[in-house]
Amino acid sequence: MNQTPPLISVVVPVRNGVATIQKCLDSLLRIEHPTFEVIVLDDGSTDATAPICESYAEVKVVRLEQGGPARARNIGIRLAAGEFIAFTDGDCIVDPTWLQNLHDGFLSAEVGGVGGDQRSPEDETKTGRLIQEFLKLVGFVGSYVKTGSAMMETDHNPTCNVMYRKTVLLETGGFDESLWPGEDVELDLRITRLGYKLMYNPAACVAHYRPSTYRGFARMFRRYGEAQGWLVRRYGPFRRIHYVPVAVIAALVTLAVLSAVNAWLALAVFLPWPLVAGWFYLSTTSLVKSLQFTSLLVVTLACWNVGFFKGIVEGRPAR
Repeated sequence: MNQTPPLISVVVPVRNGVATIQKCLDSLLRIEHPTFEVIVLDDGSTDATAPICESYAEVKVVRLEQGGPARARNIGIRLAAGEFIAFTDGDCIVDPTWLQNLHDGFLSAEVGGVGGDQRSPEDETKTGRLIQEFLKLVGFVGSYVKTGSAMMETDHNPTCNVMYRKTVLLETGGFDESLWPGEDVELDLRITRLGYKLMYNPAACVAHYRPSTYRGFARMFRRYGEAQGWLVRRYGPFRRIHYVPVAVIAALVTLAVLSAVNAWLALAVFLPWPLVAGWFYLSTTSLVKSLQFTSLLVVTLACWNVGFFKGIVEGRPAR
């Protein structure tokens, strides 16, 4: 017997997304799924984002005073009529089969949420495309960008590409509105601690625009680090990436000891980087990219750790 497909609510928080929101909505309306609704939460935009969204008769648009994406998503949860709620962002373009592939990951009642893969949009900037390739190559220890090619269990799916059972979201109370970024990591932690599983299905794809400048990339990782520092202060370490600062401190202490013994030994800090560049070269077969990715890794580690220790010391959410 054929079962009626469940209604899925797609919730999209956006603020000042005039450059990409039309592409996002066009892709959502091309989704090949018989029963879904689209709810856009305009988080106090000061550009033409809201009028663009309101020009789509098929889209429900709610204008809000600025309160952050977590608050916007929580409002979307309350308004959603679907049994399942999918989230994406205003700077994402979804595949036509996106909803079906996310829904396919709900293999049992134990599965509370399912996420998917990210790639570069066709019109992505050169810098944004390079950043996406870098994130995909290193796998980003925090599991923001995954490298798996098969469906698997995971501990986190970013909210640019994820679907949850509405009952699970209501059971957890939704997103922590004091957090940004990191609110999706915190939500997934609470979901898994309730005993639910999270799945990753690489067939569920979104094209996600990345920062178009290196300064924007550095700022993004500083914010990520600060949010993770706050979460560790609150919950203790619970992800692999939370142990990176321990390795950094150990390396700095080792460097200090070596310098005290012999100033020349301090040069040991430079020894790993040719090996890193060599690995990037073997992975890309491009000398230029190997140097670019090595530089991006230095920026990633520096900015993320600066943000992390700031979050630990200040003990407040990143906003």
